[in-house]
Amino acid sequence: MSPSTPSSNFAACVKRLLTDLEYRYEPLPSCDANYWDQFHQWMFYTLGPTTSWSEKRLADLEHASGGIIERGYPYATTEVQLLYAKITALAILVDDIMEDEAMCAELAQFSHKLFLGEPQRTRLLALYHATLKEMSHLFEGSELQRDMAVIPWIVFIDGCLVEKRMFISKHGAPKITSLEGLAPHFPRYLRGRSGASESYVSGIFKAAKEQNLPVDRFIKAVPDAVFFCDVMNDILSFHKEELAGETHNFIHIRTRSLSSAGKRGSGAAGEWTPDDTLRLLCQELLEATRRVDGVLRLEECERKMRGEVIDGVDELDVEIAKQWRGWRDGYISWHLECRRYKLDRDSLVGTA
Repeated sequence: MSPSTPSSNFAACVKRLLTDLEYRYEPLPSCDANYWDQFHQWMFYTLGPTTSWSEKRLADLEHASGGIIERGYPYATTEVQLLYAKITALAILVDDIMEDEAMCAELAQFSHKLFLGEPQRTRLLALYHATLKEMSHLFEGSELQRDMAVIPWIVFIDGCLVEKRMFISKHGAPKITSLEGLAPHFPRYLRGRSGASESYVSGIFKAAKEQNLPVDRFIKAVPDAVFFCDVMNDILSFHKEELAGETHNFIHIRTRSLSSAGKRGSGAAGEWTPDDTLRLLCQELLEATRRVDGVLRLEECERKMRGEVIDGVDELDVEIAKQWRGWRDGYISWHLECRRYKLDRDSLVGTA
């Protein structure tokens, strides 16, 4: 097996999940030169000077952050796409520089200075703050959506710092203790603080600044949609993280928690393993996604789009469902296509 080939257990889990989700792969749309040109200019002439990264690293960051938005928000205006691509690039950069102690000291003061109205001391964090202001303006028509869109990016920085203090700064593999078994919800809590997924979910229902969809039409789907964003990323990131030997990701943290709680699994001595957690997450993700589909009446709306007469489904329902479907499948496609995740789409899409 080559180093980039996923394990058979991982491949089987993902193939079955995508089949059960009825994931639809659509080829990449033709390049939107206006979007990519503007994003490229921002990446190299606005973001670039705030960091010491090489042109190659910036190009890889541009590919990843621009691609997720291109794929996940196919119905969004260039204005919306660019804003989410910018904050995504900034967040990936922040996550990747956590080993820089001097930068971490500045990150630790980010929210404090934000709350006090004081200027940030680095160009990178000043740009991060300015981008959050842009996002607040985008969502100024809805206070709830604005909070959903902006606040997670403030929490994200502090969440990354907590992860660093707990895992990255320690040497050797984390120890399993009985305390982990007494805190079964902590892995999910920590994941939520470092994910910013609620902001992406808010963006699903904001294809244009002028679009103000009634929040009551989609708010009940938000918790499961956030779970979808977090856990789909965790599952599709697992292969590259295993190659890198990472043990502080959500799958490993939850494995240690379940193992410490005495849960029996498929290990040689009956112990709970990361593969067991992967299978569990795939099932939980399938159930959560089906709940979102149900709340947003996805199947009924798509039947209406095909010309069927469906009682109780109006054009707003269809608009919401269409934008959810765009994210639902586009988010998966981005992971399968992005070189950051080292996956082979053709080997994973199909019947398990």
